[in-house]
Amino acid sequence: MQKIKLVRYSSLERDVIFGISTDIERFSKLLPKYFKSLQITKSCNSEYFVTEKISFLGKILETQTKHVVKKPDIHEIHILTGPLRNSSFLEFYEISDDGTKVTVEVNLQFNGVFRLFSLFRYFIKKQVNKILDEFLLSCENKKMNHV
Repeated sequence: MQKIKLVRYSSLERDVIFGISTDIERFSKLLPKYFKSLQITKSCNSEYFVTEKISFLGKILETQTKHVVKKPDIHEIHILTGPLRNSSFLEFYEISDDGTKVTVEVNLQFNGVFRLFSLFRYFIKKQVNKILDEFLLSCENKKMNHV
């Protein structure tokens, strides 16, 4: 398993960026390059089971995920099927002086032929960093476009 911890700061208020991050069905509009589609198939309280088509390391994957939303500051994503099953993304949103501190703990588990990707740890960490930076930029642009 590859573990990556990322910390970023956003000028957005915590509730705003958390709301954007947990708007599951619209997430593909925020980052269409990586998230081709997300469809909630079942929801119960704050748990959402989602069929996702994602682009990961140049491959389009269809996977089932479970999103757990713990308002106002925790979003968990657990990958249930596919070559990344048993992987997770834990997002924490903390109020900071200038907006929000965003911490993402990534636990990647590679299965099947994707086990070969575990050899490219530096490249994978770089990709995850890039996606988080693009996510934050998209959130801030989305907020500015709605002001």
